Amino acid sequence: MMKKLILILLVFSSCVDRFTKTENLSKTTEPQPRTELTQLEKNKIDSLWKRANRVGLHSVERQLILDSILQIKPDSAYFWQQKAMPLYKARKYSLGKPFLEKAVKYDSARYLPYSAFMKCLFSKEYEESIAEFNEVKRKFGDSYVMDHTYNFYMGLDYLQLNQFSKAKEFLEKSKNQQFEDFPNDPPHEACHYMDWFYLGIAEFELKNYRKAIACFDESLKVYEKFADAKYYKAICLYQLGEEDEAKDLVKIARSEASNTINEDQVIYEIYPYQIFHRLSRHSRIDPEN
Repeated sequence: MMKKLILILLVFSSCVDRFTKTENLSKTTEPQPRTELTQLEKNKIDSLWKRANRVGLHSVERQLILDSILQIKPDSAYFWQQKAMPLYKARKYSLGKPFLEKAVKYDSARYLPYSAFMKCLFSKEYEESIAEFNEVKRKFGDSYVMDHTYNFYMGLDYLQLNQFSKAKEFLEKSKNQQFEDFPNDPPHEACHYMDWFYLGIAEFELKNYRKAIACFDESLKVYEKFADAKYYKAICLYQLGEEDEAKDLVKIARSEASNTINEDQVIYEIYPYQIFHRLSRHSRIDPEN
């Protein structure tokens, strides 16, 4: 996994020049007035930002301090994003959305992919997420956001819209994109285990149970106790008539229920198709109650 993280960082580093170009492109294609600051104003913003970081992330006080910063520099995409982010994490999506739109307005190259990601995993605005990822691709090309490809999140969007063939299409694109980025790695390492998991989910929904099992097995090569992957593999086995093996695997999955999806955002949101989460009956000691 450490090798995988290092390789991803190298890919991100290789994208710096292109990112700089696309950031400049966003400013030429979507010109916005920029506030030139005096040294006194810069010092004031610095002082306010230090104050903001001494209070709670989700506090009203922090929001008010950010408002003061934005009165000085209303075209700061970063500080608009800082207003939006804790509201999304608190599941106050409608409050955060206008602030995120402001961040996108002033720096679309940086924050349009982030907005599309937030709409996929947080606010569940799947059609808008797809539209924004398509816009990002059209303007700036394909890349990664929050540890995964744009195609990965588009695959999740389509899964949640029950468009399973489209989901598979984009998850395949994500897989192939990573194969190209990491050509020297074996398949289970080149492609993120979460991609394999969701590709398995797409195959499962399409009733391609053997293909789904093969994908779950690739995921399990990296995350060996991935309970969710084992659970869905068990369902596939059951559908194929291998009931005894399926029952045994379900028991194992339930005994390893703490080994669920471990993405950074899982502390805020339940992921699509996540079986073992805090609200699920499957995570209880007695799943029948």
